[in-house]
Amino acid sequence: MLAMNTLTRKRRSSEMTYTPRVEVGFMRVTARNPCPVCKRTKWCQVTRDGRLAHCMWQAAGAVKRAKDDGYIHVLIDDDIQSSSRRYLEKTLDKIPTRNSELAPLEIRDAVYSKLIELSPVWRYERDLVAGERGLLARGFSRPDLWRFGALPSRVAERDALARMINEMLEDDFPVYTAGRSGAAVYGVPGFWEGAEGRPKLGRATNYKRPALIIPYRDRAGSIQACQLRFGGGKSGKSLYSWLSTAEDKSHEEPRGTSSGCPIHFAARERQSLPDLAVLITEGALKAEAFVSLRPAMRVVATAGVSVAHAEIIAATRGQDAVIGFDIDHRQNAQVCRQLAKLIAERERDAQLSGHKTNTSVVVWEGPKGIDDTVLMNAHLRVVSVKIWRDTLTGKPLEAVNELWTELSFIPVPV
Repeated sequence: MLAMNTLTRKRRSSEMTYTPRVEVGFMRVTARNPCPVCKRTKWCQVTRDGRLAHCMWQAAGAVKRAKDDGYIHVLIDDDIQSSSRRYLEKTLDKIPTRNSELAPLEIRDAVYSKLIELSPVWRYERDLVAGERGLLARGFSRPDLWRFGALPSRVAERDALARMINEMLEDDFPVYTAGRSGAAVYGVPGFWEGAEGRPKLGRATNYKRPALIIPYRDRAGSIQACQLRFGGGKSGKSLYSWLSTAEDKSHEEPRGTSSGCPIHFAARERQSLPDLAVLITEGALKAEAFVSLRPAMRVVATAGVSVAHAEIIAATRGQDAVIGFDIDHRQNAQVCRQLAKLIAERERDAQLSGHKTNTSVVVWEGPKGIDDTVLMNAHLRVVSVKIWRDTLTGKPLEAVNELWTELSFIPVPV
């Protein structure tokens, strides 16, 4: 994330004074701390020093448009902020992220595959496999369990895994590890440098419970990154996070690496991928649950409705696709806006690339997720984009119409 106050030196006669380095970064707004621009309590972000806002709704007064929708607003315009403003204007397509040396895909795939082999999900039957929201309850079969791993809750267990995986890399990839400084696993998201240069995995403290490891695979099936799912919190909801070093944790987890936000390809028969129908949804776990129940489909999944649109469009270019975001999008204006944005961007890409493709939306009555709906054998209805828009009401409809007017997009009746 953005660090506005870097360590600076000022010479005064023979002595130096230092301005301490401040890690800024963006944080989500909350009910207690709403967006200072639009006053909403979700989706927007504000820097920790209160100087910049990434508002998802209000364009008036913004200094630039953010890459994944929304607008950047300057809240405090002093000398430091003017410098930040110049920096933002130079990076026209995205909110800045830290540059880290990411390990090659071959190395990441080897490391994560070994992690799942050493710590498979079935070791934590009660926490992750059985139970109301365990893998079996979501429609997975016992043979499906090999696809997932488990991150132990105790630091000592994770340290042991980090050492074993590091030794594996040194033995199996001597050309890659030769001449590298530090542990071989540095550069693989989730691993970082602890005391005395020892490789570490996950946070520096014990978790309350083990976490499900969800691989994010590319088209060929190689693991690009991993997501964690923690269940059993006070709210009863599962919490998802990347197995990765966040931008504002880099000082606490030195030599850690950000995973980015890759998309996931789910299919039971990867050799016949082009022949299978395509569903676009949110979340690799949901995608894997869906294809376990409907193996004649393939799914391309994004980690969130507002991210990786360009990657989703590239992955489905020239192919008809159905979008199946959670059905509660019909009551959520911001999610509706993101779905409408993906539809318009995919259509524009098809026109520019000369492809004839069709985008539809799948709707249903009942559970929130499309995987749970299939598990219950409920009816899924695929509708055209125009019909989908015409069934919306209230703020979701306003958000879609506003965006499509801004993008000069008109859905074609099918």
